[in-house]
Amino acid sequence: MHPLKVFVATSRTQGHRDTDFAHIDGPELVALTRICDQDRAGSGYRCGRAFTGLSSGKFTTTAEIVECDLTLVQYRNVVHRSLVAAGFDDDPELRRAAESSADEMARIAAGWPVGTVVERLGADIVVRVWPTSSNSDERGQWHRHQRHVLAVFRIRCEHCE
Repeated sequence: MHPLKVFVATSRTQGHRDTDFAHIDGPELVALTRICDQDRAGSGYRCGRAFTGLSSGKFTTTAEIVECDLTLVQYRNVVHRSLVAAGFDDDPELRRAAESSADEMARIAAGWPVGTVVERLGADIVVRVWPTSSNSDERGQWHRHQRHVLAVFRIRCEHCE
């Protein structure tokens, strides 16, 4: 069995954009924050740039691809537990949403080499920095963008509640 690739919060490349933010301490597992209605309207809220920490519930604009010792089933459970801890009703619909979100995040992370630093720009996850061990020939085989990447569940946005 291959190790599972996942996204974790990183401070690498923080400050590259004036709008960067990092409220997560350390390499915490992260998921996508759904873009809130206020952010869609162009009001300047930052949901469309955020990854959400699965343990802390805090936000960051950068994530790094790492391999972890979790199985996909364990990863799904981590995502599910984070949603329950965030106050969502623990029902079969939430379980399905958590599993779908975990599967999508693992699928996307698998498309890049370990050490890739990414940022989120609305529905796109974009490479900021390739791993130093990757050469330019290898980079061509990895996706630079993943389109239509929206979480299945709605994270409560502090600006919209």
